[in-house]
Amino acid sequence: MIEKCANSACCAIFRRLRDGRVFIREIEADPTSDAKRQPRQIHYYWLCNSCCRRMTVIVEKEKGIRVVPLPTPARAAS
Repeated sequence: MIEKCANSACCAIFRRLRDGRVFIREIEADPTSDAKRQPRQIHYYWLCNSCCRRMTVIVEKEKGIRVVPLPTPARAAS
């Protein structure tokens, strides 16, 4: 269950879906578990309105789930 913003620096509490953005991420199961029964797990993460404007949730094999800044758009050459 989603309780608060996935950004650890933010203290926003989840109340409604419309107040931010939910990320659904598929994660490989722990190799020590029974991988035949459950090869992947689905996890839900929420970023509040303020955080989702400048951040996103990504999955990295080595580090797991991370909240990172959105890439800045490249400026068009004049």
